[in-house]
Order: sequence, then C-alpha cells, then structure tokens
Amino acid sequence: MLLCLMLFNTLFIIALYGLTLAFYIKLKPVESCQSSGKDASAQDYPLVSVIVPARNEEGKIGRCIESLLNQNYPNFELVVIDDRSTDSTGDIIASYAARDSRIKFVKGKDAPSGWIGKCNALAHAVGYASGDWFVFTDADTCHHPNSVADAVAYGIKNKIDLISFLPMQELGSFPERLIMPVLLSAFLIGDPFHAVNNPRDSRAYAHGQYILCRRSSYLAVGGHRSVRDEIVEDHALARAFKEKGYKIEVADGKTLYSVRMYTDLVSLWHGWTKNLYSFIDSKPRNLLVILLMINTVVVAPWLWLGYVGWQWLSGEFTNLLIQLSLLLIVQFGTLVLWLRRTSCHHDGTKWYHFFLTPYGCLAVSALYLHAAYLVHSGGQVNWKGRRYVVNTRQTIEPTDGAEALEAKLISRDAAD
Repeated sequence: MLLCLMLFNTLFIIALYGLTLAFYIKLKPVESCQSSGKDASAQDYPLVSVIVPARNEEGKIGRCIESLLNQNYPNFELVVIDDRSTDSTGDIIASYAARDSRIKFVKGKDAPSGWIGKCNALAHAVGYASGDWFVFTDADTCHHPNSVADAVAYGIKNKIDLISFLPMQELGSFPERLIMPVLLSAFLIGDPFHAVNNPRDSRAYAHGQYILCRRSSYLAVGGHRSVRDEIVEDHALARAFKEKGYKIEVADGKTLYSVRMYTDLVSLWHGWTKNLYSFIDSKPRNLLVILLMINTVVVAPWLWLGYVGWQWLSGEFTNLLIQLSLLLIVQFGTLVLWLRRTSCHHDGTKWYHFFLTPYGCLAVSALYLHAAYLVHSGGQVNWKGRRYVVNTRQTIEPTDGAEALEAKLISRDAAD
C-alpha cells in the first residue's frame, strides 16, 4: 500500500513537472526589433501612450517613470495618474512631469459605486492618451530600454489586438522568497499549452503588469469601463477582447521588464487575498483541487523523507525501504529540476531557497483558504486603503457612498 501511494505521488510530481516544461517550451519569446534587420524611419513608428496608474507607490513610482523615460522608442507619451494616493506619490509624479514634457500628469477622481479603483483610474487616464497603441503598466514595474519598441514591433508583426507579457519577478524580502515561487509556479500549469493564444479556444487572461493593445480595439470593447467591477480586471479585459473576436496573446516579457509586486508580508497577503480565489473561478471544488495538487507535489515528499529517514535509522533494511528510497530520490530530483526551470522568471532566489518550499506551500494554502473565506463570508478585502466585498462572480458588490466609506475606514485604521 505504501509503495502504491508513493508511486502515485511520484508519477503525479513528474506529470506536473511535464506540464511546467510544456509551458516554457510553448511560451513565445519576444524578439529584439533592433537585431531583426528592420530599417524603419521615424514616421514608421506609431504613437504609443504608456499609461501608469499609481496609488501609494512613493517607493516605486520614481524607478518606473525613469525606466520608461529611458525607452529607445522614438514616439511615445507617458500618462501617469495619481489614483488618490495618501502618500507622496502625486508629488513625485508632478516633479517628473515638470522636468519632462513627455509626461502627462493626471489627478485621479473618486471611483463611482461598483467600480474597482484601478479600472476607474485607467478609464480616466485614457481620456488624456493620444496614442494609436496603449501600454498599461503598473507602477511597481521597471522597464528595459527596449521594452516599448520590442513590444510594439511584436504586436504589429503578429497583428495582435491585445498582448500581455509574463514578467521577471523581483523577490527581495523573506516573505517574497517564501511564498511567491510556489504561488507563481503553480499558476504555470493553469494553461500549460497556452490555449489563450488560440483564437478558437475560449480561454482568455492577461498579465496586468504589462498590457499592450490597439487603441481602436480597446475602445470598441468598451475599455476598462466594460470590466469596471471585475476584481481580476486584467483577465476580464482579455476576455472582453476575445469574446469580441479580437486577437489576444501572452508572451515572455522577461527581456522587457521586471516587477516587484510586494515588499513585505502585509502587502503580499492583502494583495493576493483580494483576487486569489477569483483566479480559480471562486469554486470550492477548484479550491480543493489546487490545495491537493500543490501539497501533494511540494509538501508530501518532505513527509515521505521523514518516514523513510526514520525507517533507515531504525535499522530495518527491507526491499520495500529500498524501493521507497529510490522513489524518494526521483521525487526530490524532479522538484529540484522544477525549481531550476521556474527560477528563470524569479530574480532573487538562491539554491538553498529550495528548503523553504514546503513552508511556502503551506503559506500559499493559507492564502487560498483565507481568500475563499472572505468571498463566501462576505468579508471585505483590503488593498491600499480600499475595501471591497468580492462575490463568487469575481465582481465587487456596489456600495452607496463608496468613497465616503473608504475615507471612514482609513480614518478608523489610522485611529487603531
């Protein structure tokens, strides 16, 4: 019985590693337009509007703006909207705008009831954008000089209406290195064969840290107004494009930009809690599957290691023990290969972080359970001072006097 259980566990680990390999094999790279031999004159470059929403990003917005101003693309504008920040984000943006005419500094306005704050900010900022192409990128990103040029060249060459790019993740703090590798690696097997890139497949999603789309297509689907109450607005926007028959894709963006999503446990916990359950369609069945999957792959081998080690120490050397030991070697060998493969998109991980994976998996499990609890109990998720009640349709519940409620909650938190 033990041998059968461990054999099944081993085969399952190998199978999921195979799906991860399939993801990377089929992940489309972004070619450098500088090395493609294309000799384009200035008028061949369409105007690109790079739109950055920023809320309470005083520690990151400066790096983001500087990286975008250093683009080698000759025809772009930068629209940066301060989404009602309560820190010095707005002042930082204003200082950059005063020094560079390519920056349009937009001050955010109150979000109507039923609107996600980010969608409201982006819908407002688009009104100041003049480009034929829109780039929506987050304030916690840092772009290589080739970012916009290569992204736009890829979009034009492949006749794409919306494309998003998988980032290089910067992992600096202990909580990031503990939780993010397991969480992000688990996402890869959600679409291992990149059905999102198949126009005949209904699967649609986008990596919201960096989305490039045609202005005409964006306006035709209703833009962010059409997904104003979606807690996972990037996925919803991609779905809106695909449902209207527009071509969408996901490609490898590690040569374009990197992102530092969170810097501490509190922001990481709040950030993932707000939408993690929505990623699996807010279904208890899917929650059970994902928890069984990640714990079987990541935690179970360490439990087997404890059992097999204890058997060896007891001095009872049997054929069964030798067979279990061989399977254990296969399990850990596969896990090491998995960590090495996925680390190509994780900047900041070391080989010894492998020993954190079982604890990271338990933390990820707690995140999923907490996110599910908030949805089913009607509890509020908290993101940068804004509170939402997320339902099982992955949308937020409308509230009367949403901004007044937000201000009241912020005041109460400050008093506490």
